[in-house]
Amino acid sequence: MKIFPINNSVQTRCSARTFRRRTDVNFTEKPDVFEKKNVYDNAVSFQGLNAKGVVRQRGLLFHITSLPAHRSYCGQFGDEQTTKFIKWLNDAKQTHWIMSPLNALEDNLCPYSSVGRFSRNKFIVNLNKLTGKEYGKILKPKELPDDITVPEFTFEMLEKQKSPRFELAFSRFQKLPETASIKKEYNKFLKENDDLWLDDYANYDVLSKKFGSYWLNWDKSLQTAPEDARKEGITLQDKILNVLEGKISREEYQNKVDLYKFEQFLYDKQYNELTKELDKKGIRILQDLPIGVSYGGVDVWGKKNIFLLGNDFKPSKVSGCPPEKAYPYTQCWGQALYDYDSPDFWKYQEASIRQLLKNTDLRLDHFVGYINRAEIPSTLKTTDGRTLQFYEIFRPIEEGGLGTNYFDNNWVKNIYDKKSPKGENIVELFVRVAKELGKKPEETYILEDFGPLGKTKLYKEFHKKFGKNFTSQQIPIGMDICDPKNRKKMLQSNVAILTGNHDLPPLREFVDKLTDNTKLSRRDKTAQKKFAKFCQEELKLTPEEMQDKNAIYENLLKWHYTMDVKQVQTTLQDALGIYFRPNIPGFWNGMYDKFLMKTTPEALLPYWSRVFPKDFLSRDNQGGINPGYKKLADKFTQMMKELYPKEK
Repeated sequence: MKIFPINNSVQTRCSARTFRRRTDVNFTEKPDVFEKKNVYDNAVSFQGLNAKGVVRQRGLLFHITSLPAHRSYCGQFGDEQTTKFIKWLNDAKQTHWIMSPLNALEDNLCPYSSVGRFSRNKFIVNLNKLTGKEYGKILKPKELPDDITVPEFTFEMLEKQKSPRFELAFSRFQKLPETASIKKEYNKFLKENDDLWLDDYANYDVLSKKFGSYWLNWDKSLQTAPEDARKEGITLQDKILNVLEGKISREEYQNKVDLYKFEQFLYDKQYNELTKELDKKGIRILQDLPIGVSYGGVDVWGKKNIFLLGNDFKPSKVSGCPPEKAYPYTQCWGQALYDYDSPDFWKYQEASIRQLLKNTDLRLDHFVGYINRAEIPSTLKTTDGRTLQFYEIFRPIEEGGLGTNYFDNNWVKNIYDKKSPKGENIVELFVRVAKELGKKPEETYILEDFGPLGKTKLYKEFHKKFGKNFTSQQIPIGMDICDPKNRKKMLQSNVAILTGNHDLPPLREFVDKLTDNTKLSRRDKTAQKKFAKFCQEELKLTPEEMQDKNAIYENLLKWHYTMDVKQVQTTLQDALGIYFRPNIPGFWNGMYDKFLMKTTPEALLPYWSRVFPKDFLSRDNQGGINPGYKKLADKFTQMMKELYPKEK
């Protein structure tokens, strides 16, 4: 079957995002706010290539929870399967392992739904390691979970699998002598983290398990406990115990607080062990940092003064993003917004960045929101007298909302000019902290650097002054590649180019759409002509190769790694050339917002290990319920070895 007619009379849906493009978007550019000129005109081109067309930094995006694991529903630290994956990353010449956030999970299990900037996901902790001498043998092999794989599981199943064993291990840990090496490590962890964040988080954890994770439903005296404790000059724990007198013993409460700290210690210890294992192979972790946190989580409870809240402690404004051509929907994430006028906000921001940069680089999610941000009102009165909550505003009109693409330009606010008590803006803070930690900012931060808010005058000013200090992550090639003007602009910048990300369809699906000759619109036909020209002129494909989807795909991937850019990012699914999508954005097709995921196979389970069974990189059986991808993995490794023959 012909794919590309050689006369270029071709058609396509240009990308996974643009094929849904609509023209009835209300978000119009204001002359005094938005610039139509290219935002990268003043960016500094990257010169640190060891040879033309050879990219020095190469990262692969794959969340650790999606790995298979021994005696765990999801991937984990120090697991044999994790070690095998790291070996494959090294064999495939990758310099970075890129991960979605590793924060503690809310009930929906979504990595982008964070209860707090500091807490981490305890379910990634490897229980098997607790049987070893290094951990004081605080678990016995017979007490570990069964080694089973299930097609579907929930947050409750994870809790039942690991939490009772954490409790058992902690009871034995408490009995170890203070001279035990693991006890010394634990005490050091407490000393470094208790005052910074750990004590607040531990108390929140105890209360959330007793009264529910949404603190705004707690008794009023517990809602205000953090600030009341500070006013009274007592510890948060003492304040809470005064409120709960007669409802829980001090001993029981203290034990629960210490259990949480123990779990976070185990995460910290095993994460550090992971980074050391990666360091030996010259691989760094690039971790995603969500721009906001849940307003029902621990950070808002413990530090209300650094957020925009009403008298009822509910957010007065929430986070989101205007619609754009590629995504013609307003994205309303519903997170509480930081109060940049609060001196404590700046302390919190710096402390959390320092904590993360100890052993990771950072992709700053929705970075445009650090310059201009969308401040969506928590409630909005309509012209007909109705009051809509923020999650109701963007429902379809027929469902009582104002439309999925409704947006008021007045919601866009200038954050870039906000100054800390030290007289620096948020960008200057990022740069300073990296330098003080002995890091180069341009090697440390990757910016999600696109979207309508990236076209403002302020954003252009940011790039002119700080472009050399950051790496700009460009729109995935599936969205940009069809237009030669976009490719030219893309290559003029200090950029990281990616084949895809955690919530886009895979590159394989993109190629399928670009080579589909059926039921195409006029716009699709134009886009496909551009792609055919790209395949002929950029990829140098022969007429025979133009008719072979696999040849198109393989040459497109290879081309990606021979561009004069700073960093190339690939997802596991694109490296293997398979159909896999970790996260499916919802908008208003049954979900409240972009990142709220339901516990269904379609919307949730791809993040978890049942998609990739054990040894999937070292055996073949691409079909069925237990697939393996050795041939595909070896093909990618061989391509990288041919492109980088001098690297060990």
